[in-house]
Amino acid sequence: MIAAVTALLPALWLAVVGDPLVAAPTPSSSGPPAVAAAAPAPATDSIWAPPQQREMTRLELRLSPFLGVPTNSWGGVGEARLEHYFRAPFMVGLELAPLAVVASGDGPGALAQARVHGAYVNDYFAIGLGLGGQLQRFGRSGLSVAPTLRLGALDGLHLSLEYAYTRAPNRYTGQPSTGFSDVLATLAVPLTRRLSLELDGGLALQAWAYTTIGLRHRLGGAWLTDRGGCNYTADLASPCSGSAVSFGPTISVGLERRF
Repeated sequence: MIAAVTALLPALWLAVVGDPLVAAPTPSSSGPPAVAAAAPAPATDSIWAPPQQREMTRLELRLSPFLGVPTNSWGGVGEARLEHYFRAPFMVGLELAPLAVVASGDGPGALAQARVHGAYVNDYFAIGLGLGGQLQRFGRSGLSVAPTLRLGALDGLHLSLEYAYTRAPNRYTGQPSTGFSDVLATLAVPLTRRLSLELDGGLALQAWAYTTIGLRHRLGGAWLTDRGGCNYTADLASPCSGSAVSFGPTISVGLERRF
C-alpha cells in the first residue's frame, strides 16, 4: 500500500505543477498586432515643375532705377502686380506694367500701362489677357490690350511673355490707330528649391528698353529678387511736344509676397 502511494506521488506532482523541463506557452495579447510606423515619404515635387498653388494671392513689385550717362539725367522702370489664384484653374489680377520714368531734356517723361488681367492657369502653362489703358507724357495715351503666355510652372522652369498693343491717336496724323506697344519677357531657371536664375527684359516702340540678369531667392513666404549687369535706355518722346532721353546701367530689385 505504501509502495503504491509512493509510486503515485510523482504523477500527482506533474499533474498539479507541470513538467519544469517544458516551457509554458507565452500568452498572446488580445489586441491587434503592432505595426511599425511608416516613414514619411520624401518630397517628390520636381524643382523644374512644382504644382501650381491654389487659393493664393500674390503681390509682386519690381524696380530698376538708374543714373543716366548724359549729364543731369535719371530714370527707372518698374512694375507692380496683384493676382489671386482660385481653386479652379483661373487667376484674376491688377497690373501696372510697365511704369517708366525719365528726367532729362524738357523735363520728366513718364509712361504707364494699367490693366485688369485674367488667365487660365494650370501646372504647366498659363494663357490670359489684360485690358486697360496707357498714359504717357510726351506721347500718346489710349487703350491697352495685352495677351500673356507662360510656358512652364510658375515656381519652376518657365518662360513668360506679355505682348501689349495700344489704340491711340497717331503721333503724326492724329487719327486713332492700333499697333504694337511693348513686349516683356522673363526666363526663370531653378537652381535649388529656393534659388533660381532669372533673365528679364523689355522693349517698346516708345524707344525704351531694358535687360537684367540675376538671382531670385525665396525667404519663407516671400521672394527677393536682385539683378544687375543691365543696360537701360529710354526715349519717351513726341516730335511735337518735347522729349526726355537717358540711358545707363541699373540694379534691379524686386519683392514677391504670397498670402
